[in-house]
Amino acid sequence: MKIKLALSVTTILAMGVTLNANDTTRLDEITISEEKSNDSTSSYVIKETSSSTKLDLSLKETPQSISIITQQQIEDQKLQDVNDILLQTPGVSVTQMGQKTSGFNTYYSRGMQIINVQKDGVPTSIKSFGTPKSMSIENSALYERVEITRGSTGLTNGSGNPSASINYVRKKPTKSFQGNANLSYGSWNNYKGTIDLSSGLNSDDSIRGRFVASYSDGDNQQDRYRSNSSLIYGALDFDLSDNTLLTTSLSHQKVKANDVTVHHFNPLDTNGNTQNIFGRNSNPGTDWSYTETEKTNLSLGLEHYFNDDWKAIANYSFSKSKTDRLVGLARTVINTNTGNIQGMALRAENSPEIHSIDLFTTGSIKAFEREHKLSFGINGYSLKSNDPNFNVQFPSTGNNSIKVPYQGWNGKVEKPIITENGRNKVDEKELGAFAALNIELSDPLHLLLGARLSNFERINNKEQTQKYDAEFTPYLGLVYDINKNFAAYASYTSIFNPSSTAKDVNGKFLDPEEGNTKEFGINSEFYDGKLNASIAYFITNQDNLAVKTNPLQITPEGNDAYETVDGAKIKGWDLTIAGELLPNWNISGGYTYTDAKKDGERLNSGFVPKQTFKLFTSYKYNKLTIGGGVNWQSETNALNRSVNKNIQQKSYAIVNAMAKYEINKHFSASLNANNIFDKEYRYYPGEGGYGDERNYTASLNYKF
Repeated sequence: MKIKLALSVTTILAMGVTLNANDTTRLDEITISEEKSNDSTSSYVIKETSSSTKLDLSLKETPQSISIITQQQIEDQKLQDVNDILLQTPGVSVTQMGQKTSGFNTYYSRGMQIINVQKDGVPTSIKSFGTPKSMSIENSALYERVEITRGSTGLTNGSGNPSASINYVRKKPTKSFQGNANLSYGSWNNYKGTIDLSSGLNSDDSIRGRFVASYSDGDNQQDRYRSNSSLIYGALDFDLSDNTLLTTSLSHQKVKANDVTVHHFNPLDTNGNTQNIFGRNSNPGTDWSYTETEKTNLSLGLEHYFNDDWKAIANYSFSKSKTDRLVGLARTVINTNTGNIQGMALRAENSPEIHSIDLFTTGSIKAFEREHKLSFGINGYSLKSNDPNFNVQFPSTGNNSIKVPYQGWNGKVEKPIITENGRNKVDEKELGAFAALNIELSDPLHLLLGARLSNFERINNKEQTQKYDAEFTPYLGLVYDINKNFAAYASYTSIFNPSSTAKDVNGKFLDPEEGNTKEFGINSEFYDGKLNASIAYFITNQDNLAVKTNPLQITPEGNDAYETVDGAKIKGWDLTIAGELLPNWNISGGYTYTDAKKDGERLNSGFVPKQTFKLFTSYKYNKLTIGGGVNWQSETNALNRSVNKNIQQKSYAIVNAMAKYEINKHFSASLNANNIFDKEYRYYPGEGGYGDERNYTASLNYKF
């Protein structure tokens, strides 16, 4: 794809622009300052983020709603993977169809699916996790924190939608030696071991390294199911000079699960009555079902500090993954007249290779006796995949469905015959140029201007299916400092999203989503940024919005089919709080209300909750830390197309708690209890997976 980009940005304060040319600053001093300002190892908040604008802005200065899940919160709640992290993230809801390792989890924010992801600030495709729905299985031991920016982040991500963008920040090497080893054992014979070591590697600490290894194995509440996961991660940082830093990292993850399912038993029988044969401990998967995902990621980065104010950063990332899946399951409603239930089978392989780049410069300029912040650069990715299609046939039926008795179900079904039937080749590229300028109009008033031009192309099987050149994405924000604690803001951004994986019933990509988002809010910070809170009201007007067909239909590939709707309007509220209420008292939480409608009809058939509330808090007293929290969501519903009946999941609340005791300066022990009141619920009404029943995890940690 030829890239012809012309980035036009409003003339920058036309007269008197000068760079701050201070004396050269040693790199190690800058690094120490950054580590302290964004310490996520002892708090539930960080002070700065640049993932939405490439400008180093505090959360108070950023005209969007942001949540951070820090390493401290991950450790306190024993969040084992990305699925656990996103379940605790304010404003995010999940539809989980099978077990989380089956790779059929979808995440939503502001009524829409989250498809925008970054890794260490570098935008990439959601397929870098293996498949668009495999984000759930990523091991949390890899990450220092996870940043979620709600709304549109097209300025830095390129194509996207106004749901949210997730930035996964990996652990970095440190100069001083630090390390810990953790062993845990929990319900359903789940155990996990993790070791994390970091240190300078030479006499002057100009070379630093970090090593993380993790392994887990266990069952879950469903019969016969078992999975294991392994992770190896290494990172090396090199000070090439006082002001130039080279960063490198390599990670490899593997997840394997047996007797998996991608749906759960239908709660109804053929007469539309509730069936009481299968519950949350039943497994609709066959005994030959499996899924295996293997992922490798390489990243290289170069940072150069020109002075105290200006730096240039170049990042490159390569990811290669393979997901191999053979799934058989009993899926439809049980037939009380025949005593049968219909089984089906699915075979798939996905092997995307993705190259991502992110090149930008950021710093401060002085004009008209005021200081302003500027960033500009280019970023994008290239994705290639060449995956087989399969014919799946049971020997006794000649197709991919079979009727089996539901009484005495144990997963034993004849194994299907698998034959390859052609291949699906995808070549996808996106590259864009962007600039952002934060202008200090007066002491309390800042104007944030941004613009991006993007080129996008996707070719399927050598046939060009989508191509868009020089798509313009504006970004406008206005922030007014009411006082040192509060700032009011308003922001506007347009939406252009050709990269949706949604297809219609004929298997063709939908037209790109288009629209605009307006957001108004108040950000606040207290105790020198140790505690942050925000309230935001958002309105999104969107055309060509992708929604599942109603009644739900299937694409030729076997996925849920989508259609476009015009005139969709999405509005709602976000309220968040995170940080340190008092010394040793951490809190993280939020409430979200989303009203997504078109012509008065609720979008996404009602399976995304209108309201969510999440809160977790912990307090440390001497050697003892205690904590607890609650996750609540409003009712959801979905149409059961087998009997043409609407199924409702009533609103529910899940209560969790933890306790940790420091035995001495090296050893600590902790106990986590989840779903204390053993609430039974489904992530998706109808055939969705059940949430975990009451469960416990005991951990022993050694700090070097």
